[in-house]
Amino acid sequence: MEVSDNISESPVEEVSKDWIDYNGHMNVAYYTFAFDRAIDFFLETKLGIGPTHVKNENQGPYSLQANYHYLQELKLGDKFNTKIFIIDADKKRIHLALEMLSFLSRAKVAICETVLINVDLNCRKSTEYPAWAQKKIFEYKNACHGLALPKEIGKPITLKK
Repeated sequence: MEVSDNISESPVEEVSKDWIDYNGHMNVAYYTFAFDRAIDFFLETKLGIGPTHVKNENQGPYSLQANYHYLQELKLGDKFNTKIFIIDADKKRIHLALEMLSFLSRAKVAICETVLINVDLNCRKSTEYPAWAQKKIFEYKNACHGLALPKEIGKPITLKK
């Protein structure tokens, strides 16, 4: 899998009226919603462990942690999509970086960093990904190695002094 030339990108989305808050821009809840949809698309189409896998195998991703950086506003009608990188992984977990981009300008509008864990939905406990999925995960992770990740990744939350 050659990812470095073609990092996974989610389908283009458009900010709808329902996503606009009282400040006249996309509400933070919808950034989370859009990132979550991009993750589902990535897991389904690139790794084969998305909603179809969850339905068939009764195991799926739980979010352990997420951190967001809001860099630019998205307003009604703005179009965007999301690039996804695997920073790290083991047999049960995936550390992702997501970069939301304006579709027209390609400017970064938001960054999400998250850690997912695979859970057996029968017993509600973590479980290893199937061997075939681990192979895909590690291939994609290796292809992402050395790529320029968003500079916001790994930053602690703090007030600048």
